[in-house]
Amino acid sequence: MNKPWKFILVLLGIFIAGGVTGAFVMLRAGREWVAKRPGPDQWAPNHMKRLAERLGLKPDQVEALRPIVRRNMEELSQIRSGCLTSTRAVFERMEREISEKLTPEQVVKFEQLNKEMRERARKVMPEKNNRLSAPGGPQPIEQGKPAGEPPPPAKPTGGI
Repeated sequence: MNKPWKFILVLLGIFIAGGVTGAFVMLRAGREWVAKRPGPDQWAPNHMKRLAERLGLKPDQVEALRPIVRRNMEELSQIRSGCLTSTRAVFERMEREISEKLTPEQVVKFEQLNKEMRERARKVMPEKNNRLSAPGGPQPIEQGKPAGEPPPPAKPTGGI
């Protein structure tokens, strides 16, 4: 007599093996995608190239659109930079506030934990795009250190 539970277990094993394999493949592919994505300095040229190819722009149209695309991509880059700066400030404040509630032994462990998380981020994101590794990025926490002022919010520029 056939035992259906054995068949179900085999199918379940195959399903789990496929899921694990797919996850590893996607982690590697995702890491490579992040490493290869263009930085803000390439946004405008890439966008212009895409517009010219897809819309069949004439040379005079390309020249007329180039300053528009460049100006707006520079603005997007500034917004992104401000957002990253604000995000860094929030993380630094959170780390400082948490550190103030910990024992000295826990602070050492907490600093090590934060160092490990930054190292993982550096592995995933290339140095050119990893704002956390830039000078002035998160530093080890000192207990009782006063909080820094976060940057002012970006001014609205009109519609999107």
